[in-house]
Amino acid sequence: MVSLRKPLPPYALLTPGGQRIYLPDLKGKILVLLRDLGLAWALTTRQEELSALEAQAFLLSQEARESPLPLLLDGEGNLIQAIPEQGALIADPFLEVYHLGPVQDAEELLDWVRFVGAQCPECVLPEAEWL
Repeated sequence: MVSLRKPLPPYALLTPGGQRIYLPDLKGKILVLLRDLGLAWALTTRQEELSALEAQAFLLSQEARESPLPLLLDGEGNLIQAIPEQGALIADPFLEVYHLGPVQDAEELLDWVRFVGAQCPECVLPEAEWL
């Protein structure tokens, strides 16, 4: 199950070519997962900013289709169902989920990426300490 402020489960996804991608293999950069094709197209115009923020973005789909971003196939839809339509999942470089909800446009998505990039995991009290 995908939850805020929890690590992503170690799902295995596929590329359209059949290569298996494990989410833990994507550690090291901020991870952006989208399910909305329009938002994916909007984000491609901001690829330089995304790269400068040390983030990587993927479009999720249950079947192969045209995509402006690298496409990851979630055949069973487990991860896709966790992300709202016109929404995004944004995780830190350690794959802890910081945003799992709607985003209006590429600018708001990049704002979330900037926010996640500014976090210091060693500096934050555990969730139970600040709730």
